[in-house]
Amino acid sequence: MTKETKKAKKANKMKSASNKKQVVTNSYTPLTWEEVFASDQLPPLPTALPKLIETTISQTPPLTRGTVAQVAPVPFSIYARGLRFVYIDNRTRELRMNCLLVAHEGGGKECITPPVKHILAEVKANDKKNRQRLREFNEKYDNAPEGHTPQRPEDLDIRWLHSDITRPRLGQAMEDAQGAFLFLKLNELEDWDKVEGQKGRANSFSIMKLIDDEDNDFGQDRVGSKSVNVDGCLRLNWLADTTEPKLKKYFRYIHGEGPISRITMGGIPEVEIGAPIPVFGNYDKAYDDAIRMFTDNLKKATGTVVCKQAQQMTEKLKSEIDAFTSKSQDAILDTLSHRALVAAFRRACLIYAANGMEWEPEIEYYCRWSMQMDLYLKYKLFADDIREVTNSVKYDKPGPQSLLDRVTVNEQGEFSFDEVVRVYTESGRTPNEKKVRNVLSQWKSRGFVLQMTNDSYKKC
Repeated sequence: MTKETKKAKKANKMKSASNKKQVVTNSYTPLTWEEVFASDQLPPLPTALPKLIETTISQTPPLTRGTVAQVAPVPFSIYARGLRFVYIDNRTRELRMNCLLVAHEGGGKECITPPVKHILAEVKANDKKNRQRLREFNEKYDNAPEGHTPQRPEDLDIRWLHSDITRPRLGQAMEDAQGAFLFLKLNELEDWDKVEGQKGRANSFSIMKLIDDEDNDFGQDRVGSKSVNVDGCLRLNWLADTTEPKLKKYFRYIHGEGPISRITMGGIPEVEIGAPIPVFGNYDKAYDDAIRMFTDNLKKATGTVVCKQAQQMTEKLKSEIDAFTSKSQDAILDTLSHRALVAAFRRACLIYAANGMEWEPEIEYYCRWSMQMDLYLKYKLFADDIREVTNSVKYDKPGPQSLLDRVTVNEQGEFSFDEVVRVYTESGRTPNEKKVRNVLSQWKSRGFVLQMTNDSYKKC
């Protein structure tokens, strides 16, 4: 076989594989927001996934692949340094990320441990060396004679932090990292009390809120010569897990405030009693080699990047969720969706950078699903509590209901202004003419209804 024949054969194979991938991509139909909130099940993972996610979940049992897929971007983000992406509001966003897993007791939350450890193996190995160097320096410092203070090494870069870290140590780790992201994995959500240094009503989750903000200002000033004095931008990405009762209890004092909207949530599907034990694959050298391509690309990526595809995806997702909230007129979902949209954008940009600044159509499928998973859980767990705090109406329904779907039409398919007032009132809202006219105006502008007369409308 000649070299030309071999090249042609190889090209045909690549073309065939590309065509197969295209068929899979085109065959996947994402769930609509109506379908997501009408279901009592977690949104299923897309059948077409970006390579980074596909690789990460390759050794995960089928039941928990969605769980690992939601978590995966967080450990990968630790490798980025000095990387920003331009958001649709023309401001830049760093790859600030977190994920909180919510499941029943014994629900299999440990499924994320192997992939996280393998993704961050390089970080962990570097930390081990630097922790030893730090111990040696501390011993020298404590035993140094008076007037002979040893110089602290400037490159003690320890990224994977322990949950019992103090604020001074967190500040020092921030300074040592020199603009890179720190990582925190909590075995229980309640361990966040140790990070904040507060618990119960005293815990305002100031650090949790701070680390989601771009160009935040974190630091402390102390008087003593041995005290840590730092000032800078805190970059801390984290993972935690909990159960639904513990989650509700932990955040019971801050419903309607910032922490909940800043968290990206993931879940684990329930299984029947007596179900078989999930079987894991092999997290071996082949797995590590496949992951290394993505981490190497992230280490090389830097600067401010404009990813047009990620911006277009974000505009599309915003249009979809806005159309749904417009029909449901649910202010809680609308509020929660703002930061969820930013989180989806950040995930898209991370995968784009991990691909060597190359876009995949499957990124959009994954990010839509990730945002749907996040908002489905937040709404299910917190919507009623947030309404109660804000003196709004309490619903016991699983998701927002479309007011337009509840409007009754006559034989001609038309309905009146008074019919919208009736539905508005039955939904628990206090109607006035201005509010109802505004709702009808939104429906008209989005093409949901046609205005027939001054007081008559028709569903499209």
